[in-house]
Order: sequence, then structure tokens, then C-alpha cells
Amino acid sequence: MDKNIRIDEIVTRLNAASDAYYGGQEEQMTNYEWDALFDELTALEKATGYVRPDSPTQVTSHSGNEMDGEGEKEAHEYPALSLAKTKNIFVVEELQDGAGERDIWLSWKLDGSTLVATYDGGALTRVLTRGNGTVGTNITYMASAIRGIPAKISDKGHLVVRGEATISYADFEAINDTLEDADDRYANPRNLAAGTLALDKTNLDKVTFNAFTLVHTDEVIRSWGARMDYLEKLGFITVEREHTDAKNLPDAIARWTKKVDTGEMGIPVDGLVITYDDTDYA
Repeated sequence: MDKNIRIDEIVTRLNAASDAYYGGQEEQMTNYEWDALFDELTALEKATGYVRPDSPTQVTSHSGNEMDGEGEKEAHEYPALSLAKTKNIFVVEELQDGAGERDIWLSWKLDGSTLVATYDGGALTRVLTRGNGTVGTNITYMASAIRGIPAKISDKGHLVVRGEATISYADFEAINDTLEDADDRYANPRNLAAGTLALDKTNLDKVTFNAFTLVHTDEVIRSWGARMDYLEKLGFITVEREHTDAKNLPDAIARWTKKVDTGEMGIPVDGLVITYDDTDYA
């Protein structure tokens, strides 16, 4: 297929998916599918020099998991890549082989809107949406209403933490029940979380920030598990996690998968994240 034609096809698909998602309709693709197409588009544009003005690579509001909203656009200190990029279809045996003797952590890829919070001298200084991963929207003025973003922490250095802003299924259903017009109702909790952060601030108190990565701290903490423990000590709500090893990994994955299949999860999830505990996580 001609590369320019493929670019046209991808731009059309991504923009249609964005319009559906931002318009409160059923989503047309997963985060993983979005990121894969976005990466393919970026590579094709670089190779051909053909960049459409309506390309998601050129339109901030359509190149990430946020809606257009109030606030200044600002560059991320560290690129905010989607965790969906780690969500490949895997074979458990391959994960076991890759782990070797290393410790393994299971955690959730939560289905909400990614936010990045920055602290200096123990005080919250900035909260950005993920945006396109390079540039996000500054929503610091909303932070006091969002559960799980402390205004002050005991770490007096420079700290950057990434987390997922979610709304529980119970709150999602309760909020939708108050909307008499079916056209005003949200399609899913992720859409409601994104809409609340960008447009309708009414339900900000129902949004929870779930920290999933300590991107930077002046402290020397290499272990992902220890970094998450540190965030908990600082007062953050952290993503659920379980420590395991290669031998017990299959049973752990089966148990976690069952939680989703049986409807035990109170907040929406988009898959599992497998972390080998000897890696830098920024």
C-alpha cells in the first residue's frame, strides 16, 4: 500500500475514534490499538514528510486520552508514555523465562485518565494531564478536589509521580442515573473521568488519583516495589500490586484475571502490568 494512502487511513481511523470517545459514544479501539496506530503514523510521517493538518500528531486534543479543557498546555518533564505500550499478548512461559531469578510485581493497568503530579520542597507545584505524552494540560487548580493528590508531602526534594485518575463503577452508575436525557449519559467510567477533568467539574470529588509510577525522586530507590511503598508512606493512594516470582506467576495471573472476569473490581481496569523488579521505571 502507498504510504500516503496508509497515512490517510490511519488519520481517519484515529480521528473517528477520538470523536466517538470525546463525544460520549462507545469507544472504537483500545488504548493499545490507539498507541500502535499513533506510533505507526508518526513513523510514516517522518519517512514521507506527508503530514496532514488534522493528523493526531498535530492536534493535541486528539493525541492522547484527554478532552480539550481549560488550562495552559505545558511540556512534561519526563515523557508520559502510555502503560498500554507494555500490554502485549503474552505467553506466561515467556514471562517466566524472562524473569529468571528476579522478583516480579503484578499491578493493574487502570482505565482512566493519566495525570502527572510534581512536588518541590514538599509542596505540590504542578498537575498535568497526559495529553499526547509530550505536552499536557495544566490542571493544578483542580488538584485539591481530586482524592489522592496530597497538597503537602514529607519528601522535601523534587518528586514526580504518575497516576491514573479513575471513577468507580458505583459512582459512574449513580452519576448517570441523575441524567434524565439519555444523550447526556456517559458511555463508560473512563469517559466520565476524562470529561470531569476537562469540561464538567461537577463530579471532581468522585475522581481518585491512583499512583502507579514514581517517575523521579532525589532519594535512591531502584526497586519498583520499594518506590510504590515510598509513595504510600508519603500519603498517595497506590495501584493494587502483588509480589511474586517466576514459579508462582501463572497462579498469580490466574487469580488477578479472575477478579476481572467475576466482576470483583470496583474500578475499571484495562489489563495487567508485569514488572521485573530491577528496572528503572521513569
